[in-house]
Amino acid sequence: MPPKLTKAIIGAGIAVALAAAVSYGLINQQTADQLQTKANQTLQDDQTPAGSAQPPTPPQNSVPQAPAQPGASPQPPAPAPRP
Repeated sequence: MPPKLTKAIIGAGIAVALAAAVSYGLINQQTADQLQTKANQTLQDDQTPAGSAQPPTPPQNSVPQAPAQPGASPQPPAPAPRP
């Protein structure tokens, strides 16, 4: 597969994933735009120096995770009360 087509498919997949994340409220539109811009820049760079690759930043969750206590099993969220 030509590299140009591969990059186009990857870019489209990222765009769809970001749109789904925004529609489900996992990230806001501004964050999606920033991630899409970074992805586009990365895909446009044809030559990346070997030592300059940075690890991807973790996604920003709107709900902070509490640190797990040693020996404690994870608890499922409580069901919402019904009206």
